[in-house]
Amino acid sequence: MQFSNGNGQKKDQAADQNASSPQKKFNPVSPQGNVQSFSYSPLTQVGMFRPPNVQLLQNSPAQRLPSTPSSINQQVPLRSPLPSLPTYNGLPTRQQGLPIQGMLQPTLTPPVPIYNGLPSRSPGIPTQRLTQPLSSSVATPLVNPPSIKQAQPSFAGRPFPIPPRFPNNNLVQNAPSAPPSRQPGALSNQPSLSQRQFPVPQQPPSISKPPVMNGVIDMQPGVNGFQGPMQANMMRPIQPSGQQHPQNYASMQQTYQNSLNAQFNQMSVTQSGFNRIWGTEAIDLLTTRDVLPPEGVTLPAINLQKEHLNQLNCSSDIMRCTLRKIPETQSILEKARLPLGILIHPFKDLQQLPVVTTTNITRCKYCRTYINPFVYFIDQRRWKCNICFKANEFPDDFLYDPGTKQYLSDPSRRPEAQNSTIEYIAPCDYMTRAPPPATYVFVLETSRASICSGYLKVFSKILLEEFDRIPGDARAQFAFLTFSSSIDFVVLDEGATKPKLIPLSDIDEIFIPKAEGLLAKRSNCEDLIRKFLEVLPDLMNVEGMYENTGSCLGSALQAASKLAWPTGGRISVFLNSLPTIGPGALKERPRTSSGLLLPATDFYKNMALDNTGQQIATDLFFIGHEFQDIATVGCVAKFSSGSIYKFPNFCADKNELELRRFESTLRRYLTRKIGFEAVMRIRCTSGLSIHTFHGNMFVRSTDLIQLANVNPDAGFGLQFSISDSMAERNNVCFQAAVLYTSSKGERRIRVHTLSLPLTPQVSDVISSADQQCIVGLLAKIAVDRSMATSISDAREAFLNAAVDPLSAYKALQNVRSGQLLAPPTLSLLPVYILALLKTVAFCDQAPGLDERVFDWSEMKTLPLPELIQHIYPDLYAVHTLDEEIDPPRLQLSSEKVDTTGIYLMDAGSYIFILVGRTSPPQYCRAVFGVDDPRQVETMYELPTFDTTESDNLRKFIDLLQNEKSYPAAVQVFRDEAPEKTSFFNRLVEDKTKIGVSYFEFLQQLKTKVK
Repeated sequence: MQFSNGNGQKKDQAADQNASSPQKKFNPVSPQGNVQSFSYSPLTQVGMFRPPNVQLLQNSPAQRLPSTPSSINQQVPLRSPLPSLPTYNGLPTRQQGLPIQGMLQPTLTPPVPIYNGLPSRSPGIPTQRLTQPLSSSVATPLVNPPSIKQAQPSFAGRPFPIPPRFPNNNLVQNAPSAPPSRQPGALSNQPSLSQRQFPVPQQPPSISKPPVMNGVIDMQPGVNGFQGPMQANMMRPIQPSGQQHPQNYASMQQTYQNSLNAQFNQMSVTQSGFNRIWGTEAIDLLTTRDVLPPEGVTLPAINLQKEHLNQLNCSSDIMRCTLRKIPETQSILEKARLPLGILIHPFKDLQQLPVVTTTNITRCKYCRTYINPFVYFIDQRRWKCNICFKANEFPDDFLYDPGTKQYLSDPSRRPEAQNSTIEYIAPCDYMTRAPPPATYVFVLETSRASICSGYLKVFSKILLEEFDRIPGDARAQFAFLTFSSSIDFVVLDEGATKPKLIPLSDIDEIFIPKAEGLLAKRSNCEDLIRKFLEVLPDLMNVEGMYENTGSCLGSALQAASKLAWPTGGRISVFLNSLPTIGPGALKERPRTSSGLLLPATDFYKNMALDNTGQQIATDLFFIGHEFQDIATVGCVAKFSSGSIYKFPNFCADKNELELRRFESTLRRYLTRKIGFEAVMRIRCTSGLSIHTFHGNMFVRSTDLIQLANVNPDAGFGLQFSISDSMAERNNVCFQAAVLYTSSKGERRIRVHTLSLPLTPQVSDVISSADQQCIVGLLAKIAVDRSMATSISDAREAFLNAAVDPLSAYKALQNVRSGQLLAPPTLSLLPVYILALLKTVAFCDQAPGLDERVFDWSEMKTLPLPELIQHIYPDLYAVHTLDEEIDPPRLQLSSEKVDTTGIYLMDAGSYIFILVGRTSPPQYCRAVFGVDDPRQVETMYELPTFDTTESDNLRKFIDLLQNEKSYPAAVQVFRDEAPEKTSFFNRLVEDKTKIGVSYFEFLQQLKTKVK
């Protein structure tokens, strides 16, 4: 089984360059975030931003300035009347003389020439020197002639002139020193532009082109959509003076221009409607309270050049990119300040999966890409790869359709060219050995604490019920080990009447007893296996088992690995206490230790690497409330593509919520599909390179990861960088191919292909952002950052990740101060970041160290839909539930919850139903069977009543459960019950002891957005 990649060396070089680049400030998104941004104002000589409604000039600022060169103290003639400029109002321009309702329309005439730093010139009129009088007509000179800022482009791309600032309040009567503020609550006693009084010149100038005064074209009021008196022959006189124009005038004029643009953008009442149509609508997060769409988050559309390919693209449930439009160069990506990566759910359960059986799988002979709907068909014999763009020939049997058993005239009608997700039954070329049987080894802790928890009874019960549904054929093998202070092998010999135990007291030197039946086949020993499961709980309660308080987990794992070594397989470990004896023994570490979140020993990591080489994966079930050092023990699952599950405070007799969750998780775990001996290779268009993998895996090369087991509940993440420019292309493609052995011994290849368009515009990159995918990738990046440095660094990185894209978006907008604008595609990013900061993984005050490390594991491995629910649960008001319409999603704020309603919170692994103390009695009677809502007791299953309300609620819960990989545990309680803490702690938008409120968080972002 060989994979090759032509650009692997280039990817390594790019990754090394990224890794060696210095960083001043951590930013997981963009290298620009590593540099402290600083704005300099020549007005105050310090780095700061002054709002436009602050008066920048006091009385006579020119008195404090140096004298003016003599070249400007010349008499300048009166200027000719300026042609009127059209007022832009967000609508298409109208013909001359046609009125627009509600707007004052000037006459449309040719535009005024724009000053570009050179002497102004009109057709037929010779250029004159800037210091030469244009006419004999004179007027009283200005004290401080205004400077000019280079003209900014208008909406249509045509530059328009900038209205001048008046640097002296004494020049023009009632001229304001700062633009009028339109912010609520802002104090402004200045007159509007339409109230200004302008002096009328005494004599019209003798030329028709705009007069130039000291290199400045003096413009009329009334441009940029503001209405004012527009006398054609107006101009301001120049006063002879030896004082120079203020040096900080450019900064003053920029501030004034920003305010004018902000007011100009608000002039048209239809502007917001057009922005919504054009996709440029901005949301002010400070004034928009409900940013969560009631019907759920909608992904930006993928628009490829060939429209029919949009329907053939890979499902977003399988492969999802943080950007739905890929920037052409790395510089464009850095300007957008967004991460580029994909989240993959490669082995997801699918209802419809095309399966192709062929002896010759069509692949590119250069980069080994599998043929897919996005390749280029040159003719009936040749095709061009969409990854390396090289031409290939079809095999002779490619035009034969195995489904219809007919020859095709068009190669694009093959199943491989019609499905972005497809599975091949691989021929013998993809096998290094004969497919082994499915092997399952169960390692059970039988210490005193484990037996008291009661998990053995639950385990035996569930395994007996689901034994026939465990994946595998008749060759499937099963083995059982128990351990506490010693190890017991369970012998299930064919023909025996009952199981036997072989104890192994020497836990330092592990060996496998020479006995038949340590690995029992399902076809021969099913009855014996069932007998063992029936007596297992009672078997562990005899012979002084309660005296066993130690745990030799390391020795038990070594024994299990030796059993599965010849064939590979899966080891399932159930443990309740910290390993204290034998190899891999651990000690209680000080809770204040800075390295507590890192592994205390490499024993479990080295074991995982050895097992991966033999295609053995290990899954861990942590049961109970004791400290078990998941940071160390969890390495055996992390590096062998295993899974980690935790059930805190588990007790079969006392904690029914965790009991039900353990039952549903174990049922799913035993019966879900599984792939053995798996590898996954990621291919992408040349110009892109992979530099980081996220998930439980072993990375073998720059684009190849090894998965001893692959399961449908595991998700992975990858970060990309743009190594070369892709400006000459139209789209990019990502392809993930998983080669695995099924539980029935078939070698299969599952291929997923995603195609995305390219764009050269930063605005398109931002408008195509997938905010949920971004949050999922940021969570994985932050876990690595927390382990490498500290939790505080990860929290700072989250803050930068929220500030940077909003700053990049603000740079593309002309907005007034006091706003925190975000495009619709990033409107939920701040609230998601706030929710992440309040999770157990990244909060300042975690309830326990094992809980924090387990939450890290969830961040790294959960598929994206489940991860988003884990971070930001779904909240519904179910007392208004209708059979036809699903209830809208509510913000996670206590203001959305009152005592008169009943609310359901879907938090992924849990579903909480909160009953208000003053809920409608008739609804409580129809659903819970009580007249008074205060009589509702805590329950873990809804009662069944023949009422419409009961049917609607049960159907809605079933709908939520069907969207999950395994059913969530349901808990119903009153708003006065102790269990309400689980509900209200997840209202992340409220201020709590572990974090600020959503509005306070927005205020923090506002001060940091530049």
